[in-house]
Amino acid sequence: MKRILLSFLLIGCSLKVPPITITNAQTAAEKQMVGEDRELEKEGWMIGSIQSSTNGQNNQEKLAKEDSDPEIRAHRIRLNYLSPEIKIYKTHGILGETPQGYVKLNPLATSLPTYANYELPAKKKRVEDVILFLNESRKFIMEKELTIQKKKGKKEDELSKIKQSLAEEYYKSVSIGEYYETVSGRWEKYQ
Repeated sequence: MKRILLSFLLIGCSLKVPPITITNAQTAAEKQMVGEDRELEKEGWMIGSIQSSTNGQNNQEKLAKEDSDPEIRAHRIRLNYLSPEIKIYKTHGILGETPQGYVKLNPLATSLPTYANYELPAKKKRVEDVILFLNESRKFIMEKELTIQKKKGKKEDELSKIKQSLAEEYYKSVSIGEYYETVSGRWEKYQ
């Protein structure tokens, strides 16, 4: 590689590198990559890094390093690990968020063009396992958080609000193009 670059420099060819912007927010280029933006940048380069990108993680998942309880930390690490895979399944319409703060198979997925990719028994099993692991961790974190708040002397009505707040945090994380279950049990695509 060094020889190629050296030969370009010696011959007099120039290599024009586009401007580089480092950001932790979802950029227009990332929106183009996931299909949220219709206008494509000509001759653009995109370099991604897990360390520099925090988009897609909600506050529950970001706190994995900061949590003092080792059990909660372990479940938040699991959520972080599963997050990219969940994002793919949500983008493909295979699963969606529920008002209770859990993910569930989308009953409308069978009519989507991406559904064929998930008909293989191994792929279907993996999706089911990911749903199970994710929901198990979310449930554990919510219950543990309620237990901690109860020990702090919170009353039942306050605990109910805290539980609802924790569930809503996941429910409101739905991105454009992903499915979610409405309160009435219907499924809709977020526009």
